[in-house]
Amino acid sequence: MKDMPPGWCRNLIEAGRLEPGEEVLVIVDEPLVEQGSQLAEAVKQAGGRPRLEFWAGPNRPLEHPPPGVTEGAHTATLCIYLSQEPLGDEAAARFEVLETLSAHGGRELYLALVTPELLESELSQPQPELEEPARRLLAELEGAKEIHIRGRAGTDLRLRVDGRPWLSDALPLEAGEGSNFPSGEVFIAPLKDGADGVLVADLTVPYTVDGLVDAPVTLRFERGRVVSIDGGRAAEMLRKLVADAGEGADVIAELGIGLHPGLSPRGHTMLDEKAARTAHVAIGRNTGAYGGDNEAAIHVDCIFSEPEVEADGRPIDLPRS
Repeated sequence: MKDMPPGWCRNLIEAGRLEPGEEVLVIVDEPLVEQGSQLAEAVKQAGGRPRLEFWAGPNRPLEHPPPGVTEGAHTATLCIYLSQEPLGDEAAARFEVLETLSAHGGRELYLALVTPELLESELSQPQPELEEPARRLLAELEGAKEIHIRGRAGTDLRLRVDGRPWLSDALPLEAGEGSNFPSGEVFIAPLKDGADGVLVADLTVPYTVDGLVDAPVTLRFERGRVVSIDGGRAAEMLRKLVADAGEGADVIAELGIGLHPGLSPRGHTMLDEKAARTAHVAIGRNTGAYGGDNEAAIHVDCIFSEPEVEADGRPIDLPRS
């Protein structure tokens, strides 16, 4: 009798909607080699045909995916990508994987900043059913031209979204789509000149300090671009990341609203941005699955607490628990 695969493997296989006979590309970075092997074996037990590839190379950050990853992405119909130590300026290379998959109807699940301990604990637990609240929120927001979002720490931002699709990773993963795991957000790519006001990220900003921010990070937007970044150490690190990333890095990329009732912010981007009572605004790249048209080398989510949303002047009832 074969050993039962770990709970986190079962959760990923279910979220990816694996069908018997599918080619599955499993990507991990070097700290997760053992977990990559576990996942590949679980995929095989579930009837898939796994290909395990490593996100590694002699010259990091990578401008393009490793050759084996690209080769696998051309034929796989499902990709599961686990990264413990993602680099902010490898976002374009990561997007390239999804774009290669999407071109022939492949699907991708991405887990960033994931550790073995996290996989074996929270990510091995049964995940909540979020499709219904996601569909309800999507219906409320559909067709809005302007979003006004505020936050407890001082966020006061107006975003033009006319014509852009509202999306959610809480819906079943379909052909040509990519999603993060765990799921739990509704999101949109605002128009690249459509952001004015102030964003105050009082929770988490990835690729800066470990954990929650040392001090709120304040980004001021004018006509879609960040004109200043103020705060403590996290703000200083974000300014450098944006400056080093070059063209498009300072442009509005995304608004996301968290739905997951079982998560609490703790300085982990991929969890904090899903948590109920949070929202995030990203800068940088938003092409492909995001539905936008801004190219950049980075995509940085800035997460804040207790959002309040109006759509064309109408208050929106957000999930709170």
